[in-house]
Amino acid sequence: MTRRQPFTAGPDGADGDGQGGSPPCLAAQIAPDYFDPLAVDAGQARDVARWRKARREELLAHRARLGVAERQGIAAAIARGLDEVLAAHLPDIRGKVVAGYWPIRSEPDLRPWLARLHDRGALLALPEVERRASPLVFRPWHPGASMRRGHWNIPVPDTADRLVPDLVLAPLVGWDGAGYRLGYGGGYFDRTLAACQPLAIGTGLQAARLATIYPQPHDIRLAAIVTEAGLQYAPR
Repeated sequence: MTRRQPFTAGPDGADGDGQGGSPPCLAAQIAPDYFDPLAVDAGQARDVARWRKARREELLAHRARLGVAERQGIAAAIARGLDEVLAAHLPDIRGKVVAGYWPIRSEPDLRPWLARLHDRGALLALPEVERRASPLVFRPWHPGASMRRGHWNIPVPDTADRLVPDLVLAPLVGWDGAGYRLGYGGGYFDRTLAACQPLAIGTGLQAARLATIYPQPHDIRLAAIVTEAGLQYAPR
């Protein structure tokens, strides 16, 4: 029998999908451990996909409402948290390949932090969708590098060269305390992390925390999650 958990409000305090009435599916009312990470039930997968779509839209709308100064403050605080993670895991960054991201849709802009790593001797990279439904590739990048428009018109380095990252920043639309991320739904980061297994650190807003994302077989647990409130997840 399906076990229900008490209904809780969404990240912005609204119940359900923020529009009144019932949520788009019952996933928000089902106990997290009902969703077996090894399950392949098609109906369950559809329910999770609908639930994620609704949460994704809510979280992106919340992030879009933030002012420029607030976003800058969040990014600066995340950078401080990332420095602490690096001090513990990669204290000597010289020659290490760190893959960041070009911020889109009000994502925290961590390019100033990446520039500081470059000054310390790190090799920087940015991801590119080279082929649909395939792992990302990483192009070498540095502040001021020549760029071109890639998939979804996201700027990517104007080079055919590739790097294999030691550390990858994974931008979060949402996240949970078990180390799983809610992304944009394309599955590119999960394919990438499964293929190359770098040290993957999720970066996003504290307000984007969910009780669970209902992890499915394709979801990859991150090595750490950092928000403006500091380190939120790391394996024990």
